[in-house]
Amino acid sequence: MNKATVKRNEKRIVILIVMLFISVLIYPIDKGYACSCSQPDPPKEALKGSSAVFSGKVIDTVDRNKNNEIQSSADPIAILFDVDKSWKGVDQTQAIVYTERSSASCGYGFSLNEKYLVYAYEENGELRVNACSRTAPLSGAKEDIQALGKGQKPTEQVTLDLENIKGQEKTPSVNVTNNKQIYIALILLVLLVAVVIIGRRRKK
Repeated sequence: MNKATVKRNEKRIVILIVMLFISVLIYPIDKGYACSCSQPDPPKEALKGSSAVFSGKVIDTVDRNKNNEIQSSADPIAILFDVDKSWKGVDQTQAIVYTERSSASCGYGFSLNEKYLVYAYEENGELRVNACSRTAPLSGAKEDIQALGKGQKPTEQVTLDLENIKGQEKTPSVNVTNNKQIYIALILLVLLVAVVIIGRRRKK
């Protein structure tokens, strides 16, 4: 193999490594995984399997990690509801639930000022909602409402304070997926440097 061919091959390797390096940086690894859900249980079975079921209006949302340079589709988003009726697990006039940032991690896309029927489960003392539950806009949940019955008005009047949650927005978020992304980028960078050094030595 002559020097010209070797030089061309080295250039191709360098270009390939650079392209891989850039793609790892601009395309988060966790985007490659889609949320997969099985058919949700019927309303009454979903009620039994949920920690809380209620209807209400979204009055605020808080992204704990919105100021972080590195974000994940699994970052938690806090949703504050004005509760209208409860079928299980909620007896206050307001409730906070959490969901993942993106549908790629089975996060549910709540919209501000919209009303929903919420099926939530408890995890580490917090109510969580995902896209695989029967959670739905209230306008499209007539079948569920009919199956669940009248529900109860919340009895405890509260005004929940989101300041503590908002104070966590600047807290750095360490994510396993993001760490993998950084490690791969560093490995590619090391390979790139190695190829350049080898190429220079051969020229000498």
